[in-house]
Amino acid sequence: MEMTLPKISLVIPNLNCAGFIEDTIKSVLDQSYPNLELILSDGGSTDGSLDIVARYRDAFAHIISGPDTGQANAVNKGFALATGDVMGWINSDDVLMPGGLGIVGSLFALNPDLPWLTGKMTSIDENGQVLNSHRPRPVSHARFLAGDYQWIQQESTYWRRALWDRTGGGLDESLRLAVDGELWLRFSRHAGLVPVHEQIGAFRFRKGQRSEAMDAYHAEMLQVIDRERQQDVGTDDLTRQILEAPLSLRSRKEADLTFPNLRRHDPKSLKRPQLWRHKLRRRLHGV
Repeated sequence: MEMTLPKISLVIPNLNCAGFIEDTIKSVLDQSYPNLELILSDGGSTDGSLDIVARYRDAFAHIISGPDTGQANAVNKGFALATGDVMGWINSDDVLMPGGLGIVGSLFALNPDLPWLTGKMTSIDENGQVLNSHRPRPVSHARFLAGDYQWIQQESTYWRRALWDRTGGGLDESLRLAVDGELWLRFSRHAGLVPVHEQIGAFRFRKGQRSEAMDAYHAEMLQVIDRERQQDVGTDDLTRQILEAPLSLRSRKEADLTFPNLRRHDPKSLKRPQLWRHKLRRRLHGV
């Protein structure tokens, strides 16, 4: 029986990233994914970004260009036009890894109950060379409440539309930095994040990124978690134990030592069936 791959809606938010956006677009188009809805949401670039995008106009279902209030607003504008069953976004200086969308699509097709997934935490340098690629960590709602949320790589994370709709259908535009983490926290209320030991996307380290922004991200994310903790009534022993402890940013080791039962709540990794590549190859090449 032929596998039907879901439509993936992929949003590229951009603002003046002409130096990298072509690499991002090419990394998406090189996937040759047969059921892709690609959307660009540009905040009014003045650096020639849109001239580059114009060369690939036929590949986009929608191109939005105009002032926005930040990344969350740009992504929300893109998803407002999306019609896919599976959703994700990639920033205009990052890339998809070869075969990444095929992995995503085949996993959602083969696992009807899969709500959201994330791949390996992969990073590249300014020239596109891979720097690191680490196994993704399972993350539960309990881990978020415990301050253990590092890291869910946004470039490698995809979800079903049903989960997006169930949790409000949008990024929180009041946030400046932790827009992805706040969304993952909402998702985690309803479903554990399933880790997949495959490369899907990659984050690019480049000049101009400010180290102090990381401290600001953590400060904002902890405020988001604190708000969540105040609304949680703690219906099980572990959650009550977490809520009774002071909130702080915790590493995986620190969280496991402080709350020994955390691991029991971790979602299991999704093992990759041997049929994935064979089925995907047949689907992509019409065999």
